[in-house]
Amino acid sequence: QIREYCDFNNFVVVDVYADRGISGKSMNRPELQRLLKDANEGQIDSVMVYKTNRLARNTSDLLKIVEDLHRQNVEFFSLSERMEVNTSSGKLMLQILASFSEFERNNIVENVFMGQTRRAQEGYYQGNLPLGYDKIPDSKHELMINQHEANIVKYIFESYAKGHGYRKIANALNHKGYVTKKGKPFSIGSVTYILSNPFYVGKIQFAKYKDWNEKRRKGLNDKPIIAEGKHSPIIIQDLWDKVQLRKKQVSQKPQVHGKGTNLLTGIVHCPQCGAPMAASNTTNTLKDGTKKRIRYYSCSNFRNKGSKVCSANSVRADVIEKYVMDQILEIVKSDKVINQVLERVNQENKVDIGALNHDIAYKQQQYDEVSGKLHNLVKTIEDNPDLTSALKATIHQYETQLNDITNQMNQLKQQQNQEKLSYDTKQIAALLQRIFQNI
Repeated sequence: QIREYCDFNNFVVVDVYADRGISGKSMNRPELQRLLKDANEGQIDSVMVYKTNRLARNTSDLLKIVEDLHRQNVEFFSLSERMEVNTSSGKLMLQILASFSEFERNNIVENVFMGQTRRAQEGYYQGNLPLGYDKIPDSKHELMINQHEANIVKYIFESYAKGHGYRKIANALNHKGYVTKKGKPFSIGSVTYILSNPFYVGKIQFAKYKDWNEKRRKGLNDKPIIAEGKHSPIIIQDLWDKVQLRKKQVSQKPQVHGKGTNLLTGIVHCPQCGAPMAASNTTNTLKDGTKKRIRYYSCSNFRNKGSKVCSANSVRADVIEKYVMDQILEIVKSDKVINQVLERVNQENKVDIGALNHDIAYKQQQYDEVSGKLHNLVKTIEDNPDLTSALKATIHQYETQLNDITNQMNQLKQQQNQEKLSYDTKQIAALLQRIFQNI
């Protein structure tokens, strides 16, 4: 319609500026910025839109754009609203229409948000399917547990509760051939998200972030909606609480910055205020003029907040690290510690074997299903030889699947044999000595 209007009035269309698929709420749209740049450079003398809300969604942004165009002697015209802004009445009409458009948009956003909030408070799931759940057929919001994926979720929570880190858990999952809901390998981010999602303990969380488009993760909402969900939980409350406590403890440890390994950062504490000690480097000039770099541990409160809060209480890193390691080596030599470690290692092996047995059983189930389909096809061909060529590709597909499943089962059985190894006290003692001497 704009082109027809321009042709009818003998206007020359210099260019078309269209930000397709981008919300008019943002001023940082590529085509809008190009339009303003061309106007500033004198390449156009008029701007025409079909409707004012196509240019901007709120009144202040629209008035700013029109004012910028006006300063460059560029006229603005809205075709559907038949409005020119080079007159006082036109400017007034622009403000009124812009205000109504903004009100309408905010009203729609508010109604949508209220509807989503109500569904969340009623315990209904909204959003992308989380790992461990599938939609119940012919239902919009009801979910059922996907047992295979649920076992992955349980593995993640149980591993973290045992003391494993995000990277180690993701690496173990990928080695087992597991993937996320989207079919991608696990990452630190995906593991972290699962461990932080109250959905797995039967809760619905909504409005975790405010103004996501502008603030992203900086807009974290300190009062999100938490409601009892209608879905069945995968994780029990005790395990969830244990994981959240450990996450909180880990997050409170000071981050290590710079190169090198500072073994005791976040472990040793200030004798004065109790805050964690953090490592830092100082450079001293010796009598011969050479410079020597020395590491220290000092109070993180002093470093972050100054001498009013606490003193430095610095200690040479090499001195305290040697002292701590000597004490640890003495401790790990004790029969009590060795027996405790031995019991824990052998217990974890039993748990891992249980998980492997489950995985092998699941692969065997897959093998039996595909094998049954292949058997039926072969029987069909025996009864109807004319179908051989038509079913050849499908048979090859099933044979390939059986081969892949067999290889996966063999790998799992190899892991199973390795996990069945048990340790004695001498092996544990030697292992502990080697670990701490090499740190």
